[in-house]
Amino acid sequence: MLKAIKIELPEEITQLFEEKELESSLKRWAVLELVKEGKLSSGKGAEILGMTRWEFMELMSSYDIPMANFTREELRRQVKEKEGK
Repeated sequence: MLKAIKIELPEEITQLFEEKELESSLKRWAVLELVKEGKLSSGKGAEILGMTRWEFMELMSSYDIPMANFTREELRRQVKEKEGK
């Protein structure tokens, strides 16, 4: 289900975009932020934006958003587990 929202932006911003371009840019930004924060999966992000997972991963890469978000401790633990096998 889609839900429309209304936001107010300064004219300096809205002048930089065509209306449809602004809408898609804001949608893309919101989805990328939610994925980056771990509130949305990359698969769901791809689905919302109408992309394949590969296209979405390329988009994430172009915004320097990591595919996986591990803490140093989680990474160390996983390396130790792999070395033990």
